[in-house]
Amino acid sequence: MITDIIHAAVFFGLVYTVFLMVVTTLEVRKKSYLVQECELPPVSILKPLKGIDDQLEQNLRSFFTLDYPRFELLFGVNDPDDPAIELVKCIRREYPAVDSKLIIDSRQVGLNPKINNLNNLYLRSRYSHLLISDSNVRVDSLYLKWIMSEYLNPNVGLVTSVFRGSQGRSLGAHLENLHLNTYIGPNVFAIKRLTGKSITIGKSMLFSKDMIKKIKGFSALSDFLAEDHMLGVYVKKAGLEIRHSTHIIDNVNINWPLERFLNRHLRWAKMRRTLNMFHYLAEPLSNPVFIALIGLIGQPDLISVYTFLLASALKTIIDVITARQLEADSKWYHYLLIPVKDILIGFVWLVPFVDRKISWRGNWFKISKGTRLYPLTG
Repeated sequence: MITDIIHAAVFFGLVYTVFLMVVTTLEVRKKSYLVQECELPPVSILKPLKGIDDQLEQNLRSFFTLDYPRFELLFGVNDPDDPAIELVKCIRREYPAVDSKLIIDSRQVGLNPKINNLNNLYLRSRYSHLLISDSNVRVDSLYLKWIMSEYLNPNVGLVTSVFRGSQGRSLGAHLENLHLNTYIGPNVFAIKRLTGKSITIGKSMLFSKDMIKKIKGFSALSDFLAEDHMLGVYVKKAGLEIRHSTHIIDNVNINWPLERFLNRHLRWAKMRRTLNMFHYLAEPLSNPVFIALIGLIGQPDLISVYTFLLASALKTIIDVITARQLEADSKWYHYLLIPVKDILIGFVWLVPFVDRKISWRGNWFKISKGTRLYPLTG
């Protein structure tokens, strides 16, 4: 009986993996259109920084070369000794024609350090449209034109971008990029298809300044870990649509240690558990490799071995096709890590049931309903 349930769950997981592949293929082949430049409103681009990310210089340069009629770049740091400061100053000197500012401000409105940074940038922004962009994001010159073209619809309140992991060199970076390109990104498309609900992705969000004014500023988001999700909630409450741009952006992850990969996904798992317990309980059904491993541990016979090996092989093949739809830059041999990645993610999934503490940027918090943060001391 248990064996039959395991086999059924593995089969379901493989079918769902095929579904992710099909949906991703359909989404990336959608055709959008660019509006005329005269219709494009000016944008304030908010770039919160902390430390030197992988290839931060190249990431920031990609925003100085945007092909867009009018925008301002606002770079923010909370710490006056942050090493990103000198890098930003150097790049700004190379692009004097680009309207850019470096804002060093340690003021806080809550527990979320990213929101503290964004709030300080928001208060200095000049334009009526805001674009939040993380420091590890790299874009092409047409990025802002594409997402603004998708935003200029009276029913749309926010445009967010699906991203792909790129340029991995270390084990942790390869695992991260594989998970982004075969699971996180494709699931953004799949959940929209299955439930009609859009996931807000904080790495790239375009919306109006009026939306922030309606919620009384960024302070409304300041004590939540999932600030992007909360912003999406407010957009939906306003009766507006969240749209996923089909213009894929790069999330650059190069030299990640394994520990960083695990810590990041432990934090994300605890976040998802507090957002929707029903969806979280269903997550293992999308991980046929981990389910097959549990079956093998529970009943270590030849059939369980074959089931695990077959699930691992089929899942890897399907994931390779999915990642290729996103034009991922992983080499063929990197995909051999997919079963390892899925097993690690499976065990990470178990942790939030016994531990709800998170370590984030040197601070410890307890995460509760809606991802609200409570500081831990000692």
